[in-house]
Amino acid sequence: MIFSYEIEKKVLSGLLQHPEKWAEVSSFLNDSDFYSDDSKVNISIFKLIRNALDNAEIIDETILIQRLDQLKVSFPDSIDISEYVFSLAFYKISDEIFMSSVKELKKYTARREIYDSCKEVASFVKKADPSLKYGDIIEKADKIYNDSIQKFEISDSGPVDLFEIMEDVVEERGNNPVTFFGLKGPHKRLEEIYGSLLLAGNITVVVARSGVGKTQFCMDFTTKAAALNNKVPILHFDNGEMSEEELIYRQCSAISGIPVWLLQTGKWRTSTYGDLTQEQVVSKVRSAWKKIKGIQFYYENVAGMSVDEMCSVLKRFYYSKIGRGNPLIFSFDYIKSDFSNLGKSDGWQQVGRMVDSFKQAIHKDLCFDGKPCVSMITSVQSNRLGITTNRQAGSIVDDESVVSLSDNITQFCSHLFLLRKKVAEEIHEEGDSFGTHKLINLKSRHMGKSALRGINPVRMPDGTNKNNYLNLKIENFNIKEVGDLQDYVDSVNNADVGVVQNDVHDDIPNALST
Repeated sequence: MIFSYEIEKKVLSGLLQHPEKWAEVSSFLNDSDFYSDDSKVNISIFKLIRNALDNAEIIDETILIQRLDQLKVSFPDSIDISEYVFSLAFYKISDEIFMSSVKELKKYTARREIYDSCKEVASFVKKADPSLKYGDIIEKADKIYNDSIQKFEISDSGPVDLFEIMEDVVEERGNNPVTFFGLKGPHKRLEEIYGSLLLAGNITVVVARSGVGKTQFCMDFTTKAAALNNKVPILHFDNGEMSEEELIYRQCSAISGIPVWLLQTGKWRTSTYGDLTQEQVVSKVRSAWKKIKGIQFYYENVAGMSVDEMCSVLKRFYYSKIGRGNPLIFSFDYIKSDFSNLGKSDGWQQVGRMVDSFKQAIHKDLCFDGKPCVSMITSVQSNRLGITTNRQAGSIVDDESVVSLSDNITQFCSHLFLLRKKVAEEIHEEGDSFGTHKLINLKSRHMGKSALRGINPVRMPDGTNKNNYLNLKIENFNIKEVGDLQDYVDSVNNADVGVVQNDVHDDIPNALST
């Protein structure tokens, strides 16, 4: 049974007895919630009550009976309408039971909509043009089903009084404290300052010049995050920049510590490397198979696809491989203009639509119980202001102006970071031990437990103030964090401090350490 006349009667009784509650349910209670195959009585009664309440009219059982009579509404088995309406009016129902009955009624509606959408999918598949591509058939079937689910999920919500629920939310979290929320990332200091970069629903953007390492940062970060979080699956979209073979060799190099050229040439079986013997090189490479065991890293080349097609692939993958309600890390390399549509709209419009489309998909289509399930990390090319080659440290731009089309990207992202190589002057000043790259925060919608470390300027040994940043060491495509600027200053002021080797969480599996 996918309907309940008894629940319908409770809801109608509640509307008659508690008209003041109409404002709380009017946004999602509608005609489709009343099953009408055999009898149109309940739906007719609801329409009359709704119209009266919408127009601030008083309606009671007598007025209701008169209007039903005017409409000539009747039961198929000749049950007396007047007696039925009076039974609704005299059925005692509290406002609490009324509200719970509305929720139960919406469950039946959801079940009917799911059932009807399945029938629609079956009908479409039967009648589909044989010339349609496989992907087109799947996309259409997916849209039919998920449009129905999305419609229900949206209609069953409405504005929430935040202050009314504040006490319950905060007290509940106090009863069940957590040390961290969101997926854990590999870099401890970064996470202490800015919290999780992979909080469900978040979009983290890394901006860098070509060849600096933005692709590898995202891949390294997501792979290690998967190892830290019960092997959460990763879906990686490539916008035509890297082949799957190139990514395989890069990741193998990052995990094993063996240079990518030895892997690509196949000479890793017969070569030495540094202080490593031939046998040790082979052992390191083959240890990678055990380290990645169980980690799911899915790759999809989306070059030439429109943003709508990309979102469709994302949604189909999530529903078929991951399952509604389960977490997914989505990595996209990288945000740029859709070259297939150049000339139809400006680049900024294309990029803005791409970012907005992904955000809409994550927050509306890939949700369960009203909460997003997917976290996204992506990258974008910096403009010419981000060039550091042959520049002095003091002339380098490290702010939001380096982001191409920044207004569109920063509007939708949760975190925005600038990744750049340190110039020779900076490496000379800080020393090799504090890494090869800077990771500079440009925007954060939320922070971690050491937020002040990222907000307050760092007092340099010469008395000047600088904004804090993270130090990264990139070697063989493996990325390690070696503290922040404050750690460097502390090491200068106190020789006993030394280099902060806090790259990863203490509880990260050794699986990905080299």
